[in-house]
Amino acid sequence: MDKPRHHWVVRLTHWISAVALTVMVGSGLRIFNAYPAFARKGETFCCYPFEGQSIPAMLTFGGWLAGARQWHFAMMWVLVANGLVYLGFIYLHGDWRDVVPRRGFVRNAVEMIKFYLFVRKRHPRQGKYNALQRATYFSLPLIGILAVLSGFAIWKPVQLAPLTDLMGGYVWARYWHFVAMSLIVALSVIHVFMVFATDPYSMRSMITGGYNENNSPEARNARPFYNLLPNRMRRIRDADDTAATETDSDVAGAESVKVPRSLGDSPGDNQR
Repeated sequence: MDKPRHHWVVRLTHWISAVALTVMVGSGLRIFNAYPAFARKGETFCCYPFEGQSIPAMLTFGGWLAGARQWHFAMMWVLVANGLVYLGFIYLHGDWRDVVPRRGFVRNAVEMIKFYLFVRKRHPRQGKYNALQRATYFSLPLIGILAVLSGFAIWKPVQLAPLTDLMGGYVWARYWHFVAMSLIVALSVIHVFMVFATDPYSMRSMITGGYNENNSPEARNARPFYNLLPNRMRRIRDADDTAATETDSDVAGAESVKVPRSLGDSPGDNQR
Protein backbone atom coordinates (compact mmCIF):
# COMPACT_ATOMS: atom_id res chain seq x y z
CA MET A 1 0.00 0.00 0.00
CA ASP A 2 1.30 3.44 -0.92
CA LYS A 3 2.20 5.82 1.88
CA PRO A 4 2.60 9.61 1.54
CA ARG A 5 6.18 10.41 0.58
CA HIS A 6 6.39 13.74 -1.28
CA HIS A 7 4.20 16.76 -0.53
CA TRP A 8 2.61 18.35 -3.58
CA VAL A 9 4.74 21.47 -3.09
CA VAL A 10 7.92 19.38 -3.30
CA ARG A 11 6.65 17.60 -6.40
CA LEU A 12 5.59 20.81 -8.14
CA THR A 13 8.87 22.62 -7.44
CA HIS A 14 10.80 19.52 -8.53
CA TRP A 15 9.24 19.47 -12.00
CA ILE A 16 9.40 23.24 -12.41
CA SER A 17 13.11 23.06 -11.61
CA ALA A 18 13.58 20.27 -14.15
CA VAL A 19 12.00 22.33 -16.94
CA ALA A 20 13.65 25.62 -15.95
CA LEU A 21 17.11 24.05 -15.64
CA THR A 22 16.79 22.36 -19.02
CA VAL A 23 15.93 25.66 -20.71
CA MET A 24 18.59 27.58 -18.80
CA VAL A 25 21.36 25.12 -19.61
CA GLY A 26 20.47 25.01 -23.31
CA SER A 27 20.15 28.78 -23.63
CA GLY A 28 23.26 29.33 -21.52
CA LEU A 29 25.31 27.15 -23.85
CA ARG A 30 24.02 29.16 -26.81
CA ILE A 31 25.10 32.38 -25.08
CA PHE A 32 28.49 30.81 -24.34
CA ASN A 33 28.96 30.00 -28.03
CA ALA A 34 28.92 33.72 -28.80
CA TYR A 35 32.40 33.76 -27.24
CA PRO A 36 33.41 30.15 -26.42
CA ALA A 37 36.39 31.06 -24.27
CA PHE A 38 37.15 32.58 -20.89
CA ALA A 39 40.38 34.43 -21.58
CA ARG A 40 40.50 37.72 -23.41
CA LYS A 41 41.60 37.62 -27.03
CA GLY A 42 45.31 36.94 -27.29
CA GLU A 43 45.46 35.49 -23.75
CA THR A 44 45.15 31.99 -22.34
CA PHE A 45 43.03 30.74 -19.46
CA CYS A 46 44.49 28.33 -16.94
CA CYS A 47 41.52 26.11 -16.18
CA TYR A 48 39.60 25.41 -19.39
CA PRO A 49 41.24 23.16 -22.02
CA PHE A 50 38.64 23.75 -24.75
CA GLU A 51 39.18 27.45 -25.37
CA GLY A 52 37.67 28.56 -28.67
CA GLN A 53 35.66 25.35 -29.23
CA SER A 54 31.93 25.89 -29.58
CA ILE A 55 29.32 23.68 -27.93
CA PRO A 56 27.45 21.50 -30.48
CA ALA A 57 24.36 23.36 -31.70
CA MET A 58 22.11 20.38 -30.92
CA LEU A 59 22.78 20.95 -27.20
CA THR A 60 21.83 24.63 -27.30
CA PHE A 61 18.46 26.34 -27.06
CA GLY A 62 17.07 29.67 -28.19
CA GLY A 63 18.09 29.79 -31.84
CA TRP A 64 20.07 33.02 -31.99
CA LEU A 65 21.92 34.96 -29.29
CA ALA A 66 19.13 37.44 -28.54
CA GLY A 67 16.54 34.66 -28.30
CA ALA A 68 18.77 32.61 -26.01
CA ARG A 69 19.28 35.61 -23.72
CA GLN A 70 15.53 36.20 -23.48
CA TRP A 71 14.87 32.57 -22.56
CA HIS A 72 17.78 32.55 -20.10
CA PHE A 73 16.67 35.66 -18.23
CA ALA A 74 13.02 34.57 -18.20
CA MET A 75 13.83 31.16 -16.73
CA MET A 76 16.28 32.74 -14.29
CA TRP A 77 13.45 34.44 -12.40
CA VAL A 78 11.33 31.28 -12.53
CA LEU A 79 14.19 29.22 -11.09
CA VAL A 80 15.00 31.75 -8.35
CA ALA A 81 11.36 32.07 -7.26
CA ASN A 82 10.86 28.31 -7.42
CA GLY A 83 14.00 27.68 -5.39
CA LEU A 84 12.92 30.12 -2.69
CA VAL A 85 9.51 28.45 -2.46
CA TYR A 86 11.13 25.02 -2.15
CA LEU A 87 13.67 26.06 0.48
CA GLY A 88 11.05 27.93 2.47
CA PHE A 89 8.66 24.99 2.38
CA ILE A 90 11.13 22.29 3.45
CA TYR A 91 12.25 24.54 6.30
CA LEU A 92 8.73 25.24 7.58
CA HIS A 93 7.45 21.73 6.89
CA GLY A 94 10.49 20.02 8.45
CA ASP A 95 11.53 18.16 5.30
CA TRP A 96 15.00 19.69 5.57
CA ARG A 97 15.82 16.92 8.05
CA ASP A 98 15.62 14.41 5.19
CA VAL A 99 18.30 16.12 3.10
CA VAL A 100 20.78 17.56 5.60
CA PRO A 101 23.69 15.13 6.27
CA ARG A 102 23.59 13.88 9.83
CA ARG A 103 25.88 12.09 12.27
CA GLY A 104 27.49 9.02 10.74
CA PHE A 105 27.20 10.49 7.23
CA VAL A 106 30.70 9.48 6.12
CA ARG A 107 30.29 5.91 7.39
CA ASN A 108 26.89 5.58 5.72
CA ALA A 109 28.24 7.01 2.47
CA VAL A 110 31.06 4.46 2.48
CA GLU A 111 28.57 1.63 3.01
CA MET A 112 26.48 2.82 0.05
CA ILE A 113 29.57 3.04 -2.15
CA LYS A 114 30.54 -0.50 -1.12
CA PHE A 115 27.07 -1.69 -2.09
CA TYR A 116 27.23 0.03 -5.47
CA LEU A 117 30.67 -1.53 -6.06
CA PHE A 118 29.28 -5.02 -5.26
CA VAL A 119 31.42 -5.28 -2.10
CA ARG A 120 28.49 -5.25 0.31
CA LYS A 121 25.76 -7.89 -0.13
CA ARG A 122 22.80 -6.25 1.58
CA HIS A 123 21.42 -2.78 0.80
CA PRO A 124 22.08 -0.47 3.78
CA ARG A 125 18.95 0.76 5.57
CA GLN A 126 19.35 4.51 5.86
CA GLY A 127 15.81 5.89 5.78
CA LYS A 128 14.04 7.95 3.14
CA TYR A 129 17.29 9.01 1.48
CA ASN A 130 20.65 7.28 1.74
CA ALA A 131 23.84 9.19 2.50
CA LEU A 132 24.78 9.73 -1.15
CA GLN A 133 21.32 11.08 -1.94
CA ARG A 134 21.51 13.42 1.04
CA ALA A 135 24.87 14.73 -0.19
CA THR A 136 23.40 15.36 -3.65
CA TYR A 137 20.16 16.99 -2.52
CA PHE A 138 22.00 19.12 0.06
CA SER A 139 24.68 20.32 -2.36
CA LEU A 140 22.36 21.17 -5.27
CA PRO A 141 20.84 24.29 -3.61
CA LEU A 142 24.35 25.47 -2.65
CA ILE A 143 25.58 25.03 -6.22
CA GLY A 144 22.41 26.77 -7.40
CA ILE A 145 23.23 29.78 -5.21
CA LEU A 146 26.70 29.94 -6.79
CA ALA A 147 25.13 29.78 -10.25
CA VAL A 148 22.68 32.59 -9.45
CA LEU A 149 25.26 34.90 -7.86
CA SER A 150 27.82 34.38 -10.61
CA GLY A 151 25.05 34.87 -13.17
CA PHE A 152 24.12 38.24 -11.68
CA ALA A 153 27.82 39.17 -11.60
CA ILE A 154 28.24 38.67 -15.35
CA TRP A 155 24.82 40.14 -16.16
CA LYS A 156 25.44 43.43 -14.34
CA PRO A 157 29.24 43.62 -13.85
CA VAL A 158 29.22 47.42 -13.38
CA GLN A 159 26.09 47.85 -11.29
CA LEU A 160 27.06 44.83 -9.15
CA ALA A 161 30.80 45.51 -9.16
CA PRO A 162 31.34 44.30 -5.55
CA LEU A 163 29.75 40.95 -6.41
CA THR A 164 31.80 40.67 -9.60
CA ASP A 165 34.97 41.47 -7.65
CA LEU A 166 34.01 38.84 -5.08
CA MET A 167 33.94 36.28 -7.89
CA GLY A 168 37.45 37.30 -8.93
CA GLY A 169 36.44 39.59 -11.78
CA TYR A 170 34.31 39.21 -14.87
CA VAL A 171 36.39 36.40 -16.41
CA TRP A 172 36.32 34.30 -13.27
CA ALA A 173 32.63 35.04 -12.70
CA ARG A 174 31.91 33.52 -16.12
CA TYR A 175 34.06 30.53 -15.20
CA TRP A 176 32.34 29.92 -11.86
CA HIS A 177 28.98 30.18 -13.62
CA PHE A 178 30.11 27.54 -16.11
CA VAL A 179 31.45 25.29 -13.34
CA ALA A 180 28.19 25.56 -11.38
CA MET A 181 26.19 24.70 -14.49
CA SER A 182 28.44 21.70 -15.21
CA LEU A 183 28.04 20.38 -11.66
CA ILE A 184 24.26 20.77 -11.77
CA VAL A 185 24.09 18.93 -15.10
CA ALA A 186 26.38 16.14 -13.87
CA LEU A 187 24.43 15.60 -10.63
CA SER A 188 21.11 15.73 -12.49
CA VAL A 189 22.22 13.13 -15.03
CA ILE A 190 23.49 10.83 -12.28
CA HIS A 191 20.26 11.37 -10.32
CA VAL A 192 18.03 10.43 -13.26
CA PHE A 193 20.17 7.44 -14.18
CA MET A 194 20.23 6.06 -10.64
CA VAL A 195 16.46 6.45 -10.34
CA PHE A 196 15.97 4.14 -13.31
CA ALA A 197 18.89 1.90 -12.33
CA THR A 198 17.98 1.20 -8.70
CA ASP A 199 14.56 2.61 -7.80
CA PRO A 200 12.23 3.22 -10.77
CA TYR A 201 9.23 3.10 -8.42
CA SER A 202 10.30 6.46 -6.99
CA MET A 203 9.50 8.09 -10.34
CA ARG A 204 5.79 7.46 -9.77
CA SER A 205 6.03 8.83 -6.23
CA MET A 206 7.31 12.14 -7.61
CA ILE A 207 4.09 12.32 -9.65
CA THR A 208 1.46 10.89 -7.28
CA GLY A 209 3.19 11.55 -3.96
CA GLY A 210 2.72 7.96 -2.73
CA TYR A 211 5.35 5.26 -2.32
CA ASN A 212 5.15 1.58 -1.44
CA GLU A 213 7.98 0.71 0.94
CA ASN A 214 7.86 -2.89 -0.28
CA ASN A 215 9.23 -1.63 -3.59
CA SER A 216 12.13 0.27 -2.06
CA PRO A 217 15.70 -0.80 -2.88
CA GLU A 218 16.16 -1.82 0.76
CA ALA A 219 13.12 -4.12 0.74
CA ARG A 220 14.03 -5.67 -2.62
CA ASN A 221 17.78 -5.63 -1.91
CA ALA A 222 18.02 -4.26 -5.44
CA ARG A 223 21.54 -4.44 -6.71
CA PRO A 224 23.02 -1.46 -8.54
CA PHE A 225 21.58 -1.38 -12.06
CA TYR A 226 19.35 -4.33 -11.10
CA ASN A 227 16.42 -2.98 -13.10
CA LEU A 228 18.56 -2.62 -16.23
CA LEU A 229 19.51 -6.30 -16.28
CA PRO A 230 17.71 -8.90 -18.41
CA ASN A 231 15.20 -11.04 -16.50
CA ARG A 232 17.46 -14.10 -16.64
CA MET A 233 20.34 -12.27 -14.96
CA ARG A 234 17.95 -10.90 -12.33
CA ARG A 235 16.86 -14.45 -11.42
CA ILE A 236 20.50 -15.55 -11.13
CA ARG A 237 21.33 -12.67 -8.81
CA ASP A 238 18.21 -13.22 -6.73
CA ALA A 239 19.18 -16.88 -6.32
CA ASP A 240 22.72 -15.92 -5.29
CA ASP A 241 21.44 -13.41 -2.72
CA THR A 242 18.96 -15.95 -1.32
CA ALA A 243 21.67 -18.60 -1.02
CA ALA A 244 24.01 -16.16 0.70
CA THR A 245 21.29 -15.13 3.15
CA GLU A 246 20.41 -18.75 3.97
CA THR A 247 24.09 -19.58 4.50
CA ASP A 248 24.50 -16.67 6.89
CA SER A 249 21.38 -17.78 8.79
CA ASP A 250 22.64 -21.37 9.06
CA VAL A 251 26.00 -20.22 10.41
CA ALA A 252 24.34 -17.94 12.94
CA GLY A 253 22.02 -20.75 14.04
CA ALA A 254 24.88 -23.21 14.44
CA GLU A 255 26.84 -20.79 16.57
CA SER A 256 23.84 -20.32 18.88
CA VAL A 257 23.65 -24.07 19.72
CA LYS A 258 25.56 -24.99 22.89
CA VAL A 259 27.59 -28.18 22.45
CA PRO A 260 28.14 -30.24 25.67
CA ARG A 261 31.72 -30.81 26.80
CA SER A 262 31.30 -34.56 26.38
CA LEU A 263 28.53 -37.06 25.79
CA GLY A 264 28.51 -38.01 29.45
CA ASP A 265 28.46 -34.53 30.86
CA SER A 266 25.50 -33.69 33.04
CA PRO A 267 24.87 -31.54 36.10
CA GLY A 268 25.10 -34.64 38.27
CA ASP A 269 28.42 -35.66 36.76
CA ASN A 270 29.89 -32.26 37.52
CA GLN A 271 28.94 -32.62 41.21
CA ARG A 272 30.69 -35.94 41.67
